[in-house]
Amino acid sequence: MKLRLIMFICSSLCLYACVQAPVIKGEEYAFIRSNYPIVKVNGNEVEPLYKLDIETGNNTLVIVYNTYRHDYYCTFSWNAEASTVYEVTDQGNRYPLTLYRWVRTNSLWASRLDPVDPLECVRKTRRENSADE
Repeated sequence: MKLRLIMFICSSLCLYACVQAPVIKGEEYAFIRSNYPIVKVNGNEVEPLYKLDIETGNNTLVIVYNTYRHDYYCTFSWNAEASTVYEVTDQGNRYPLTLYRWVRTNSLWASRLDPVDPLECVRKTRRENSADE
């Protein structure tokens, strides 16, 4: 009985651990996901989003990197390719956030390729953000 339970748990973990590419809206779209909120898309403010279908071509996003004392408003501009997945994360580079092209390597692994640095990351204190509202 214990062996069956252990086998069930292990097989369940394998199913949940599989890397799956997100479903893209259509051939003229790309997909972006972020560990931090996307607050502006091509000049338009949006409710904070973490996943977004974007049209192919030139795109500009503002993503907020939150820390305890500051918020960094990082602006990314790049040419999004059709049927491509992008990811923004904070993986210890020279800027708080970096945009990558995300590629599923196999069922257990994905690769981050072609890093894009932000055009700028404007730092605001939490107090400045409260005054803006």
